[in-house]
Amino acid sequence: MKKKIDLKIECKSCGGTGVYRGIAEGNGAAVVCNRCKGTGCENYHFEYKEFTGRKTIKDVERVFITGYGYVVGVKPITLCNGVFVDFSKEGVSYGDFLKGKMPKHIKQMGCPMLADQSACHDIKGFTEICNDINGGWLNYIPGCKCKNKMKCWERFEKSNN
Repeated sequence: MKKKIDLKIECKSCGGTGVYRGIAEGNGAAVVCNRCKGTGCENYHFEYKEFTGRKTIKDVERVFITGYGYVVGVKPITLCNGVFVDFSKEGVSYGDFLKGKMPKHIKQMGCPMLADQSACHDIKGFTEICNDINGGWLNYIPGCKCKNKMKCWERFEKSNN
């Protein structure tokens, strides 16, 4: 069932003042806010469908936590870097996912920074070690110089337990 909400909210541009001051408005001057036309408020309309339960998709066989920048499928492949991944054994079956089972990371496809960069930044000192390995700020994660990604996963999992 579709639901609708109509609200008057504080104008996001002027903060509810009805006037705007930027770099061109100096010496105590302001202009009428062009977003709210000076009212200080905006009409906000939101429409949504009420959640009645998770829907299913007919042609999904397996579910993965992420694709790590690769195309994922359900058959075994060898990645361009020579790493073999048997997608038929990774992730979880769609049936198990629907029952609540969540997939785990496919560690051989990438490091924790590639899989969940924000979680890595939340771990004190984690990204600093990545930067040290790379001789400075790591600005392109797939280009990381670390040769043993499993050590990175060990460090990541140890910090998250």
